[in-house]
Amino acid sequence: MSQSKEHIHLRFQAVVIASQLPDNTAEALLVLDYARHLVVEFLDDSSGVSDSVSGTIESRPLAPPRVRGRFTVQ
Repeated sequence: MSQSKEHIHLRFQAVVIASQLPDNTAEALLVLDYARHLVVEFLDDSSGVSDSVSGTIESRPLAPPRVRGRFTVQ
């Protein structure tokens, strides 16, 4: 797949995921933090995503976020 088509496909996947997130910003970001953790824990580095694509996402600690109550982020 050409880089342009791959970029469009990845953006489309992001829109599909984002459309299923909670309306509350804090809750949506918490879901994304958990999703990032799951991806790192359960998929290996040979997933086929090039460094140029994965390098555009800000690196952060990959531990799951702390949760207090049902959806409260500390």
